[in-house]
Amino acid sequence: MKKLLIISTLIFSSFSFAQDSLSIRKTKVIAFSPKKFIADNANGINFGILDEYDHQKINGINFQLNPFVLIYPLLPKGIDVPTEQNASVTVNGLSISTGGMTDGKKLNGIAISAYHHAMITNGISANFYNNTSGKLNGIHVSGFANNSDKGAGITVAAMGNYSENFRGIQLAFFNEAKSMKGVQIGLSNKSDKLKGLQVGLWNKNGKRSLPIFNF
Repeated sequence: MKKLLIISTLIFSSFSFAQDSLSIRKTKVIAFSPKKFIADNANGINFGILDEYDHQKINGINFQLNPFVLIYPLLPKGIDVPTEQNASVTVNGLSISTGGMTDGKKLNGIAISAYHHAMITNGISANFYNNTSGKLNGIHVSGFANNSDKGAGITVAAMGNYSENFRGIQLAFFNEAKSMKGVQIGLSNKSDKLKGLQVGLWNKNGKRSLPIFNF
């Protein structure tokens, strides 16, 4: 009977601790990240450094300061779209960063940053370097490139736009989409499957290759 009582107490204590640990995360009007263990969610404003998040949800405005942004173009390999396991932050609103997201789960709103990597991006983004999103919807302008698995809207880049499946307008020196519904405008345009128009110095799709205009 005594052993049974001890076991029951231990089980109850473990359950209570688990419940308490789940309730540690708080939602604040003004939050800060990163924290040593758990960063707070924010309904208002979040201030952070180094673009580090701990599965935060930010509704409002997110300000991030990253002094190491100049290291980004020196990376030996491009950053891929975050996976479900490592995606760490959701922002609904405005996100402004001297660096950017590398582990974004979802952005709904506006992002102004040097780089942006998220599973889902809905809205508007302006990026000094690039935007890499699994699903990319809206208007997105990047100094170098926009990349997406699936996109809809308008993507503008100085160098190139690439998408597995895109609906809308691609505008860059080099545009490529495996499946494209819309318009590609650039020096070189390529699409394996096109429903729309290509305008550029050289245009190639699954049916033909032509200069100036292709369809």
